[in-house]
Amino acid sequence: MHTIDVSDAGWEEVYAGVWRWTASGQRMTVTLYRFAPGATFPLHRHAQEQLALVLRGSVEFHNTAARVTCRPGQLMVIAPDEPHAATAGDEGAEVASVVAPARRGANDYVMEERR
Repeated sequence: MHTIDVSDAGWEEVYAGVWRWTASGQRMTVTLYRFAPGATFPLHRHAQEQLALVLRGSVEFHNTAARVTCRPGQLMVIAPDEPHAATAGDEGAEVASVVAPARRGANDYVMEERR
């Protein structure tokens, strides 16, 4: 058992206005996201199942068939290999995401072309 400090160190901007902080255990990865107002994590997919909990603001999760807006306290469940994207609302957002199994690296996902 050990602790990991979530501080301002270790955050990286992965897309314009989208920052992430990531830590992995043996079987799962947790990622914290900070979105600027209107910022988007583009359409992508990954082999892991994902649970994304909105902590602050709002996020519109979308795939090729649907758009769903989540607010604080709401959890989005994303199946493995399901293409999806996320766009923050006007106030920005903070999201805690857990994927399992653990990612092999921070960029363990595939970008999708717009359809």
